[in-house]
Amino acid sequence: MRMNTVARAGKMASGLAGVSVLGLLGFGLAGCGLLDLDSFRGITFDLPEKSYNVDTSDPKWDGPPEGGLPAVPCGPGGIASCCEPPAPLVVDCQMYPLICESGACAYQFTYEVESLIDLKKEVPQLSSGAGDALSEILLKNIKVTLNNGLNRSLPPVEVFVAPQDATSASDSRARKLATMPGKAAGYQGTEVLPVDAAGQAAFSQFATNYQVPFKIIARTKLSVRSGDPAPSGRATARIGGQVEAQI
Repeated sequence: MRMNTVARAGKMASGLAGVSVLGLLGFGLAGCGLLDLDSFRGITFDLPEKSYNVDTSDPKWDGPPEGGLPAVPCGPGGIASCCEPPAPLVVDCQMYPLICESGACAYQFTYEVESLIDLKKEVPQLSSGAGDALSEILLKNIKVTLNNGLNRSLPPVEVFVAPQDATSASDSRARKLATMPGKAAGYQGTEVLPVDAAGQAAFSQFATNYQVPFKIIARTKLSVRSGDPAPSGRATARIGGQVEAQI
């Protein structure tokens, strides 16, 4: 009887010692940052989808000169420069820089649309608080749903990420994420664009600290050629994406 009692006491002491050691070991590992299962978790979410419109009635639409474009061939077999048309035509290329495009003089201008992205407020998985910053973040792709209601093709659209105080994709701090190929008039559809390593790094730079909003800017270069019908209509797009992050 006494031997059984002693044996049970020995087992209890051994068990308590094991618990104590494991407890200390767990505390030590967590304290050293080697093991913290509660905070080691990944999440996936959609990049907040925003609307971007290219509208010929928008004040940002920058049309050609009121006097029109030189209706003469340019390039081989034509005039050397659309900025120096034959008399009596006069073009102010300081205000309206012209180019020669496929043998016709054209006015080219940049059209940009921007939206503010606030991950802290717009992503439910982050709004409840996930620490000061994400340890890792991956923008898997950019998704563009487009309805080209213009009476002409829409040129390639570049998608940039930029600080919230940037006013243009030409800001030196803006970085390109992806490019959507040009689409014909009347196109309707959704395209998923891959994001290369440079785009991944750029997005991570702005989104890791998810509590600070940033901008997504869509930019396209439009051109109106001599002899083309007057541009009209509107192209509407929604731009989002898929994100994986580690908290």
